[in-house]
Amino acid sequence: MKTNHKFTVLRLLVLGVLVAGFSAKPANAQAFQGKFTLPSATRWGQATLPAGDYSFTLNHAYAEHVVTVIRGTHPVALIVARFISNTTSGRSEMVLENGKVRKLSLPQIGMTFEYPASNPRHRAAPREPQLAQVIPVANMGAGR
Repeated sequence: MKTNHKFTVLRLLVLGVLVAGFSAKPANAQAFQGKFTLPSATRWGQATLPAGDYSFTLNHAYAEHVVTVIRGTHPVALIVARFISNTTSGRSEMVLENGKVRKLSLPQIGMTFEYPASNPRHRAAPREPQLAQVIPVANMGAGR
């Protein structure tokens, strides 16, 4: 009977350690939080965001840099960065071109995320170039 009890306790202990290990975040995981206002409907990755106020979180401790875009209290999009470069100076800002997000610069965390233009499947008539629009990004702090 004692052997069976010890085996049960050991199983529960191992199970507890496994659950804790899978649910834990890395010790250096930090989330960057910011907010911005879109003046018009904007395409960001696969999402089309209507004009308005948004907030976002970015957990940059993981290999994939995913921005969670939030409107009000509801997440509305998950955006994966394609190209990442280092930046330590300048303002936090989002750059829009032709109604699409091209860049998110966050010097507080030393990163700039770039979103390439999508390639249309069929050729369209050339469009006149449009000047880039810069949207300021307010830092809402970093949390754990």
